[in-house]
Amino acid sequence: MSSSDSTMAEQPARSSSSLSNIPVPQAARREAKASSGLPTRTAASNGASSGPSRLPAKSASKANVVLRATVASGSGSVSGSSRASTKPTGGLTLPRAPMVNRTNRPVAVGRVPSGMLPKGKVAVGPIRSAGSPGRGRISQDSNDSGRMEAIESRMTSMQDLFDMERRRTDDMMARAMKEREMQEEKVRQLEEDLLEQRRLATRRKEEATRRKSIAEDELQVITSKHNREKRMLEEELEQERSTVSALKATLAQQSTAHLTMESQHAALRTQIGSQKDEIQGLQGRIQELEAANRLLQNTSLHLESELREAESLRRKLHNEVQELRGNIRVFARVRPSVKNDANNSTSLASIRFPNEREANQIELLAMGESATGTATMRNHLFTFDRVFQPHTSQADVFEEVAHLTQSVLDGYNTCIFAYGQTGSGKTHTLEGGTELSLSTASDPSSDPHAGLIPRAVQMLWKTAEDLHDKGWRYDFEGQMLEIYNEGINDLLGKAEVDTAKHEIKHEKGRTIVTDTVVVPLDSPAKVFQLLAKAKSRRQTASTLMNERSSRSHSVFIVRVRGQNATTLESCDAVLSLVDLAGSERLSNSGSGSDPARLKEAQCINKSLSSLADVIAALGNSKQGQGHVPYRNSTLTWLLKNSLGGNSKTLMLLALSPMAEHLNESLCSLRFASKVNSTVIGTAKKVKGASSD
Repeated sequence: MSSSDSTMAEQPARSSSSLSNIPVPQAARREAKASSGLPTRTAASNGASSGPSRLPAKSASKANVVLRATVASGSGSVSGSSRASTKPTGGLTLPRAPMVNRTNRPVAVGRVPSGMLPKGKVAVGPIRSAGSPGRGRISQDSNDSGRMEAIESRMTSMQDLFDMERRRTDDMMARAMKEREMQEEKVRQLEEDLLEQRRLATRRKEEATRRKSIAEDELQVITSKHNREKRMLEEELEQERSTVSALKATLAQQSTAHLTMESQHAALRTQIGSQKDEIQGLQGRIQELEAANRLLQNTSLHLESELREAESLRRKLHNEVQELRGNIRVFARVRPSVKNDANNSTSLASIRFPNEREANQIELLAMGESATGTATMRNHLFTFDRVFQPHTSQADVFEEVAHLTQSVLDGYNTCIFAYGQTGSGKTHTLEGGTELSLSTASDPSSDPHAGLIPRAVQMLWKTAEDLHDKGWRYDFEGQMLEIYNEGINDLLGKAEVDTAKHEIKHEKGRTIVTDTVVVPLDSPAKVFQLLAKAKSRRQTASTLMNERSSRSHSVFIVRVRGQNATTLESCDAVLSLVDLAGSERLSNSGSGSDPARLKEAQCINKSLSSLADVIAALGNSKQGQGHVPYRNSTLTWLLKNSLGGNSKTLMLLALSPMAEHLNESLCSLRFASKVNSTVIGTAKKVKGASSD
């Protein structure tokens, strides 16, 4: 609680109990003494005897100002404005102020007639009436008590003024204290700022000292670097001086050499002039020789063209002669060495091709017995229609058999069958490599490994499209059969394993197999889809000769029907492509320990033996012996029309280059030579065949 609050709390106690302690103005005291008949003191004596005032100087002066404002000068009347100004702020009415003697004289007692006092005024001196002395005494006592009450009221008002002044003073002190605290806070803040400034100045000084140290270190480093560079530059300068000296010496030598070169240059100019004349003469000679060379090249190209035409004509005439003779044509092909051959570490057989120009001979060097029974090396020479060396590509092989494919569109039945031991390359020659994909099958020219079947199919469709402008319309149908253990399986059937019974019928020069699926072929891609399906169903097994040996004969048949609306011509021919099973002996195949493999090998050898018997009988039939045993095996009975003179037939003999297969290769070559000498008659064109 503040001092002003405590003062206000103690105010009632002081006003009631200690009124005697309140200082009274000297003028009021003198007035009271004068009314009571006591002598008054002068201002001097008043000031000397009153002693020090209990009020502060400032508060006393303010109280005197208030009293002077409320007391009338010499008359004892109080004005209305003074009355109003003496009202305290707390709502209290101040008593009338006593009259003050401003001249320090005793107050004169005036006589006022009874009942003539103004309203609100207080008589100062004793009022004496015209009555008896006793009544005047009573009137004087009542005036004194009224004055005392007025004095006490004034004193109370003065006390209120003092309290108000004290509160104001306390407020001023509080504000001063607050200002002081603010000033102290500001001083404290300034001191803190000063301290912070000092710290900043200290840090800046330390930073400046650090930077100065760093700058001195850098200056030292730069100075040392400068000195080092200076030394290096001095050394380089010294080296350059020595170099300049050496160059001066070299320049002197070069000057001498330059003079020598100038003399040589002049001599060379003279020589160049003579050489230019000679070159011009040689250039004229070169132009003459180039012209002669171009003429010779043109002549050589023309001769080569004529040679190729002559070779083509020779082959065509040879084929015509073979067709007129009616022989089964035989092409022999030796496969190249493959990875499996290198893994088995076997050596190559001695195979030669004597007539490379005609490319129709093959010679093998094999061990044999002489007439005396001693072992000796003998040469075995065989001649066929065409012999392909190991480096021959698939495209080159097909080029030789392309005319047979063309014969199918001309209305001739055509049969191409591949013969040879297991692993000699029969399936590769007919179908192509295992990496052949269906995406490239419609364009075999993009795949160098594509075999005869893909290329033949592509040629059939391409030639049929070319003949479209000439009025020909062709329809193609295909079927894929397998001869396994003397039974026929339909490789294009719905079931994975064909259990149906199929029969072979021959009608009007055509062969029909009952209960087999014949698929219309509308594009080469469809053909290769069928081939992939058939290949997955074909019977294969591992033998000593090959890891995946074909244990059956496969026959791919394409039937071609043509109609020309312009000439009213028609044709109906069949292209048969036969992949025979391996022709090795039982001992070489390793099938003796497995009954199933043994039966397969026996059936394969039986059918191939029957094929040899049929070919031998065909050769003898031209000499008057008529019976041909086609029914001895399912294979020969199926190929009756292809072998019996109503077809153009080609045998592809596949040979292994390995020395361990030399005996099998010799057996195959002997059989092929017998086939090549067999005359089956001239093929006949099939016209107007009715559809099934």
